Parts: sequence; C-alpha cells; structure tokens
Amino acid sequence: MPPLDGITVIDATQVVSGPFASMMLADMGAEVVKIERPNGGDIGRANPPFMNGHSGYFTSVNRNKKSVALNLKRDRDKEAFLSLAEKADVVVENNPSGRMEKFGLGYESVREHNEEIIYCSITGFGQTGPYQKLPALDIVVQAMSGVMSITGPPDDQPYRAGIPIGDIAGSMYAVQSILLSLYEREDSGTGDYIDVSMLDSTISWLTVRAGYTFAKGERYPRMGNKLTEYVPYGVFETADSPIAVVVVSDDHWQRLCRVIDRPELGDDERFATVDARRQNRDELEALLTDVFVQQSAEYWFEALADEYVPAAPIYNTNEVWDDEHIRARELLATVQDGDGSFETIRHPVKFENLDTAIQRGVPELGEHTRDLLSDAGYSESEIDEFEDAIRSEPSQP
Repeated sequence: MPPLDGITVIDATQVVSGPFASMMLADMGAEVVKIERPNGGDIGRANPPFMNGHSGYFTSVNRNKKSVALNLKRDRDKEAFLSLAEKADVVVENNPSGRMEKFGLGYESVREHNEEIIYCSITGFGQTGPYQKLPALDIVVQAMSGVMSITGPPDDQPYRAGIPIGDIAGSMYAVQSILLSLYEREDSGTGDYIDVSMLDSTISWLTVRAGYTFAKGERYPRMGNKLTEYVPYGVFETADSPIAVVVVSDDHWQRLCRVIDRPELGDDERFATVDARRQNRDELEALLTDVFVQQSAEYWFEALADEYVPAAPIYNTNEVWDDEHIRARELLATVQDGDGSFETIRHPVKFENLDTAIQRGVPELGEHTRDLLSDAGYSESEIDEFEDAIRSEPSQP
C-alpha cells in the first residue's frame, strides 16, 4: 500500500513549484485534487510542445491527479472549494501572497471548516518581509539567491541554471514540510500553516558556497565548470564530444596518471598534491586538454571508470535515456493516456517496503468535477452548472 494512501490533497497550484510538490505526494499515494480555472486551467497546459493533445510541460508535473474546474472569484465556487477542503488533509497553493485570503480561502478560513487541515503556501518571497507581495518566477529567485552569481563563465554575464531550481527547491521543501506536519498531526491532532519561500529554499542550497563566503569573507567566484577546491574539475574536449572529469584526492590523481599513460606525473611536484594542483591549475589543465582530445569520450569514460576516477560523458536530454545504467534503474516510465501514451520520469527513490507508483496519466481540465462534487453532496443539476462553465467561459489569452 502506498505510504500516503488515504490522504487527500487539495492542489490550488499551477506552473511548476506547486504542481511538482503535489505530484510527489500523488506518487506516494495521496489523492490529489487539482483545482483549475474553467477558462483554460493551469497556464502550464498551454506551453508547447504537445503530445496526444497535452503539453509536455504540463504532463511532466501533473500525473496521478484529478482535476476539478472552479472559478475561485465566484461565491458558488468558493463554497465548493471549502466543501472539498473540509474533508481533505492538505491544501497546497502557490498563488501570490494574499490572494487566497482575498478569495476568502486562506488558512484561517479553511481552518474554520477543518481544524486538522495542513495548509502550505509556496511563494517567491514568503509571507513576511518587504518583498512579500512582489512577483517571482524562477529566474528572479535564482538571481536574488546568489545562484546566478556563481553560474556561468567568469568572463561573461551570470547564467541561470538550466532547470528551474527555484521552483524545484520550493517544491522539495514543501513536500518535506507537509510530510513532517502529517507526522506531527498523528500526535497533536492539529493542523499547521506552512510558509515556503522559493527564495529561502534556494538560498539554503548554497550550502558549501555560503560556507566559503562565511569562512573567507569574500564572494564565491564564478568559474564556469571549474571549482576553487579541486583541479582538475571540469569539462574537457575529446575526439568527438566533451567529458566531465574530477580529481578530488591524490589517489585519484595517481589513477588518472595511469589512465593517460603518464605515471611520472603522479610524483611531479607541480601536481602531486591537492595544493600543488590548485597552484598550477593552468599548466595542468593545458596538459590534460592535449591528452583528452586524442581519444573519444566513450574511450575515456570507460578507461577512467576502470581506474575508479570520477568522470562522465555529457548527455543532452535525449541521450540521457539511452545510457545502459539509467535504463537499468527504470527511471523512465511510459504511461497510457487516453488514446495514446506519454513518457515521464518516475519517483526516483527506490524503497524496500514502501510503494510509489504512477496510477494514472494527466487529467483533462475539470475531468473529475462531477464525481468529486457529487461526493461532496452537490446535486446533478448543480454540477451541470459547474461543468457548463468549463465550456462557456472564454479561454486564457
């Protein structure tokens, strides 16, 4: 049985930060009820490219969910939201700070109907502080967190990370906090309010980079693919495609020297120790650049792996799925979805005794409105009015 079987989550989120969090809860067995606007739903539904009529962007973070279409600006729909929340365990939302309160659907309002509710708000800047009301998408969070300042080449502008780490960091802490609150509720019998700031979450990921600044009193330098602490650490061109190579110990260095058939370099005073390699970075990197270009990436990966030297080919988002190890880990799943199917990434953690599973694909907008509102006590004629709104309200621009 999935660990969150019997837990119901009302998911009033869209785009990435909230949907990714609620999808993780759904993978753990929670019933996740996605609340969407009748006029187009989650704005992620409109993001290309599309497969089987669904956005690839949307499907990546919305499997295993049910969809109810409600216009939370209308009193009738607000009442329906509260009816669903009354029987739920968790509400998660990622609206701008204060919007759910404006709708009359904030934590205090929901708690009047359900004292045990766990209510999680994910916003860019959190529910306190001078930036509380400001809009924040991922690049804004990456910029202000310090992450962009340390990402990219040293002689170019700061780069954002290629994945939305601000959204994902907020998602991860939201799930962690919801699970903690569910665990605590077993003893206390009371719910909780959870304030997740994407900015706070991303800053917490600075970890060792913040440690550098705290210890040295200086900003961590932007070094592209290199690292201050270790040499070599980075990307090298080979005869066909680049490869990442890392040496963090003197033992690694000795092993690398054997792989490149230059064992004498292992005892060369310029490179024999971590400090020496750091001091002679440019000379060492130039030497290795000349060596690695002589063979293919596959050759070097296998040779380095045989000597237990950390290295990896650099895959694009197509190539990653062709690797034999990644295939063996069964991370890629094909899910039947209506008349077709789509590929998705499974929950990445494997358990001995717990079960995570993909039970269904992504919902059509409002697909479960009738069933769930019927369970909440609404009549067929009342539900007809909710469903009519899906067809009659204008689409999002």
